[in-house]
Amino acid sequence: MSPAKYVPHIDLLLQALRINRERLSSRSKIAIDTKLLRGLLQALAASAPFSEEFYLEAYADIAEAHSVGKVPDLHQHFLESGFFEGRFGAAPEVDEAFYTSTYKDVGQAVLRGDIKSGAEHYLRTGAAEGRIPNPAMRGTVEGWMMMLRDEGGRA
Repeated sequence: MSPAKYVPHIDLLLQALRINRERLSSRSKIAIDTKLLRGLLQALAASAPFSEEFYLEAYADIAEAHSVGKVPDLHQHFLESGFFEGRFGAAPEVDEAFYTSTYKDVGQAVLRGDIKSGAEHYLRTGAAEGRIPNPAMRGTVEGWMMMLRDEGGRA
């Protein structure tokens, strides 16, 4: 994932806006109409990398729905639903050595066998916590985190 393709996890964006996922479907107003906000977030999500192979492999429920025709277009599903559910469109580039040494709690959890890898942690919770997946992404992620904090989020 190149720095230009980084998109903060949906939970971080929503925290900064002081709203939850459910509120994105409402007609209430924050600083902007939620319909507009959703459209802006979808445009942002469209710039994120996407891999049909990853999406099918990572999300068994989507693979099942796709196999029976309920989700005919995987990328469209990601843009309309998946991103808002906290799903990734493509496998993030997690540098295992960097991640587990930077985040000692993750390294210990891997050693204990609580999780398989730092990459698994990043997919499950690390991205939503604003953790940095690899050294090349440090500046980009830190820049987003600073902006999200400045906007009143708890990130």
